Amino acid sequence: MKLKSIILGIATTTILLAVLVATRMMVLKQDTPEFEIRKVEMAALPEPPPPAPEEEVTDDPPPPPPPSLQDLAPTLDVSQPPMPVSHVKVDPTLVVDPFFTDQPPAPLPKPVVKRPTPQPKVSKPTVKSKPRPRVKAAPPKPKSQYSLGELDRKPRLLRNPSVRFPSSIRGATSGRVVVRVIILPSGRSQFLSVVSASHPALVAPAKRIASGSRFTPPTRQGKPVKAVMTWPITIRK
Repeated sequence: MKLKSIILGIATTTILLAVLVATRMMVLKQDTPEFEIRKVEMAALPEPPPPAPEEEVTDDPPPPPPPSLQDLAPTLDVSQPPMPVSHVKVDPTLVVDPFFTDQPPAPLPKPVVKRPTPQPKVSKPTVKSKPRPRVKAAPPKPKSQYSLGELDRKPRLLRNPSVRFPSSIRGATSGRVVVRVIILPSGRSQFLSVVSASHPALVAPAKRIASGSRFTPPTRQGKPVKAVMTWPITIRK
């Protein structure tokens, strides 16, 4: 049994080798196209004929043809009546009677009477009125009080009364009150009104400061006057 299997394996191996060798030896022949190189001759084309000369185009129309003999023959105008022709001979030596008429002669033209040309009226010379003298405007009346912009310079604070910071205000160390005051020509201040206040308790001490402070006298054109100004007062603790 072993011998038969060995012989069968050898035979199978030999057949496979033969098939492999046969497939290697078989080569498919590929059909490759063949190209033939030919020499091409270049043919020269004949030159084109020269262009025909262009005719000159003018805007003027061509002259009309000369008239023929038939056009020159006279034509009869049928619309006009025929002129009478007299065949009687006239003797120029005959005496002719004078010509009379029953109508009277035309009257002679009347002479033209020239009217005198009116003379232009001479206007009387106008009397020029004398110019009225210019009345000088009265100088403006002085104001009773002026603002800071109308003064020679801004008043400077000299002194003010001392006040206490209200103990009712807690959590703050200072406050501000804006007041309107009048500064007299002597420099003394007077309270007018309160514009704003950071706390109502600060209004009373601010009034005391506005009524008892002293400034440099306000002046306008070198003269002491009364001035009105807004004064922010800061009160500290």
